[in-house]
Amino acid sequence: MTRSTAFLLKTALFFGLLADIFSMNTFAQKAPKIYYATLSEGVKLYVGPSIQTKALATVAYGSQVTFSNSDVDQLEMVNNPLVINDTRTYWMKVIYNKVKGYVVKNNFASIKPPKENTGKLSDWVNQLSQPIGNKWESGKISESLSESENDNYFSRQIFQNGMLLTTTSGFDVNFSETLQIPHTDVLTVYNLIKNIGSFYRILKLNTALPEGNTIVKDSEGNEYKWTILRKTQEGSEDKFLKSIEIIWNNGINNTLSISALGNDIVVFYENTL
Repeated sequence: MTRSTAFLLKTALFFGLLADIFSMNTFAQKAPKIYYATLSEGVKLYVGPSIQTKALATVAYGSQVTFSNSDVDQLEMVNNPLVINDTRTYWMKVIYNKVKGYVVKNNFASIKPPKENTGKLSDWVNQLSQPIGNKWESGKISESLSESENDNYFSRQIFQNGMLLTTTSGFDVNFSETLQIPHTDVLTVYNLIKNIGSFYRILKLNTALPEGNTIVKDSEGNEYKWTILRKTQEGSEDKFLKSIEIIWNNGINNTLSISALGNDIVVFYENTL
C-alpha cells in the first residue's frame, strides 16, 4: 500500500461514517421488489427452483424482474438454497415480462448494473444517481471536498442513493477511485463492477473465486495476484465473501479491491508509477 493510499483511506473514513449517519435511516435494509440481471450473457428463468427444470426465458443483462416480497416467497427462498463457488445463495420466485418463474439470487442485484461502454466507477455512479450539493437537504447530508496535500488532489461527493465517491490524482498516485456503496455485499458488487470496461477483462480471469492467494495470467503473460477472503456466518457453516483484492502490473502498478465496511461495501481502484 502506497503512502498516499494509506492517507486516502484514513481521510475517506470520516466521510464514510458521515454517509452512514443518513444511509442507515434513509436506506433501510429490506428485500427490494425490483432486481436487475448482472450476467452479461443473461440469466435463465426456470419453471421451478432447479436448473433441471424447463427454462422459460433468458433475462437480459440489466433487465429487471419483480420479486413479490411476500412472506411465502421469502420462506421459499430460505427453503431452497444452493451453493455456487463456495457461496450459499437462493432461488427467487419472480415475474419477468409477465412470466412467473425462478432465478438464482446471486445473478441479480437491487442496483442497476453499468451500461455498455461504462469505463470507470465514477461513470457508473453518475448513471445511478444525482449528486447532492454542499448543503443539508431533506435530512441528508452532502459533502464535497477538494484539497491539495503534497500535490495530491482529492474530490469527494455524496450521491442521493447514499453512495460516496472519492477521486484522487497526483503525488505518487496517477489515479484512484474509492466508491462506498450502502447496504450490499461483496459478491453482489463484484458481479456489478465486472461489467465496467476497465475491470471486465481482469475479473473474467478468475470467475471461480477460490479462497486464498491465486496467481492468474492473461493472454499476454501479465500476472494478476488475487487474494480472496471468506468468513463463516455466525451460527452457520456458510461462508460469505469478505474481501477480494487484485494486484497487477501492466507497465504501471494497479490495485483493485472490494471489501466490507460494516453494512457497506468499499470498492477501491488505484494505479501508480
